[in-house]
Amino acid sequence: MAKMRRQSKKIIRYKKPKNINIGVIVFAVIFVYLIIVLGQYIMKPKIQIYEVQDGDIANDSYYTGVILRNETVVNTQYTGYVNYYIREKQKAAVGNLIYTVDENGTMNEYLSQSSDGGSRLSDDNLKELKSLLSEFSSSYSDSRFADVYDVSSTLNSTLIEYLNISALQELNNSENAENNLSFQRCYAETSGIVIYSTDGLEGLTAEQVTADTFSQEHYQKTIHTGGELTESGSPVYKLITDDAWSVVIPLSEDELSDYTDVTSVTVRFTEKGLETTADFSVITGADGASYGKIDLTKYMIQFAGDRFVEIEVKNSQAEGLKVPRTALTSKEFYVVPLKFLTTGGNSAQEGFYKEVYANDGTSSIEFVTADIYRETEEYYYVSADDFQDGDYIVLPDSNERYQIGQKESLQGVYNVNRGYAVFKQVEILDENSEYCIVQKNMDYGLRTYDQIVLNASMVTEHDILR
Repeated sequence: MAKMRRQSKKIIRYKKPKNINIGVIVFAVIFVYLIIVLGQYIMKPKIQIYEVQDGDIANDSYYTGVILRNETVVNTQYTGYVNYYIREKQKAAVGNLIYTVDENGTMNEYLSQSSDGGSRLSDDNLKELKSLLSEFSSSYSDSRFADVYDVSSTLNSTLIEYLNISALQELNNSENAENNLSFQRCYAETSGIVIYSTDGLEGLTAEQVTADTFSQEHYQKTIHTGGELTESGSPVYKLITDDAWSVVIPLSEDELSDYTDVTSVTVRFTEKGLETTADFSVITGADGASYGKIDLTKYMIQFAGDRFVEIEVKNSQAEGLKVPRTALTSKEFYVVPLKFLTTGGNSAQEGFYKEVYANDGTSSIEFVTADIYRETEEYYYVSADDFQDGDYIVLPDSNERYQIGQKESLQGVYNVNRGYAVFKQVEILDENSEYCIVQKNMDYGLRTYDQIVLNASMVTEHDILR
């Protein structure tokens, strides 16, 4: 009995059987799969879509051009101190007083005393001087620091002219003062815009231009300032006698081809922010080189005192559909004569009749639909997936056959309007480093608002993208 009691006290542990939880395993597998898919999605390059829009490309070129005008240099007939009485860039009519020559110094002394004693600048004079300074300040560039000296001389001469005009008016009101002075009045013999500087290039024509003409290293412009002693026969001013003027630009061999058949260009004067359309022609200079000649009728007065000018030329502008260059790709196609295209049986689909050979060597005719990508005056461009080299197509109701084999390449983009990549041909009208302009509304081509792959190298035709 005791023995049985002792045995009943012994405890045997029950081992619980291990049950596999299928739900946890399935969840873990799905979780790992999602992690892998998400990782692939994150690591995979993103295919971007571009919406085609109307656009244009302007090919802009920058030049330093030489200015040509109808200019007449006027030389003085007297020796003495020259004083001017009309502002620069003002138009002088025939008979207007331009300058006086003080042969013994008395007139110069009188003008000096008048300037110190009470001649004053009018409000209009001050306004003109401020305008001159403002114009210079807005167009100033460190690369053309020499212009500071030109504007300084221009300001000085303009100031002296204003004072001289004021003094001359006082002199005209005092007959006794004029009788005590000895000076020569010099009047304009022809009308024109008065410029108080000369550079020796006033008679230059477009046909006389050479490469050296554009070198400013040895260029010298003489500014004629009132109060200077001038010898008889020396230049004192010049007249610009016509509103028409020209800018001649140098052209390289590569640029020359860009201007073939160009008769007009859009010109922008970079320093002043002015823009206009002008006639254009290619000329041959005295050195046998080719140059561009831009003929203008606007803005002559703004550049009347300059010989060289910085310009931007927009020599061509193509309009069409604007497509990024990264979207371009190419594809080879079979070319098939136009007359072989037909419709098959009761179907309205277009295609070709192809010879099909059985294993026993017998042949039959089978209608094959084909994707057409381009049409010319002679051929259709059909997908290379529709045929094989050596296949024959036949002309209905005729024994005439054509062997498939000739291939040609087309440039195009991948259209994704339907959610998958479809090749569409493009015809490039113009291009730059980032974009190209392609023909709009071509047969088998692009339309405005079409969706295309931005980077064609990331997909192949028929890839599903949406």
